Amino acid sequence: MTEQPTIADRLNHLHTISGLDWGLIANLTCASLMTVHYGLTRPGFRYPPRAAELLEALIKLVEFSPATTPEGRHAWMREPIADGRTRIQWFAALSRRNRIPLQGTGYTPAQLLGATTDGGSPS
Repeated sequence: MTEQPTIADRLNHLHTISGLDWGLIANLTCASLMTVHYGLTRPGFRYPPRAAELLEALIKLVEFSPATTPEGRHAWMREPIADGRTRIQWFAALSRRNRIPLQGTGYTPAQLLGATTDGGSPS
């Protein structure tokens, strides 16, 4: 049986593959910088479930990038898409909308990942 990755493993993985700084990772996952720090440095720390869910969603988004380097993924996350907002801004808006799960927001992964929309704009 393989061991599940820890929150520290997942945080370090995201930081390594994306080039995003710790403050932005904290902000995008609705966690405080102190919570991220505790997740990195205190084994067994109870990471907030909502922050863990958002962390996994952010990792999936970054891993979907066609870029293969942290610098390229970082640039990809900051590219304007659909309505001129960056993927970082879209992710932040989706993750905060009524505090409902990302999969229930009404946006498709294609919209978040940069496909053109049918003309509707996210609110």
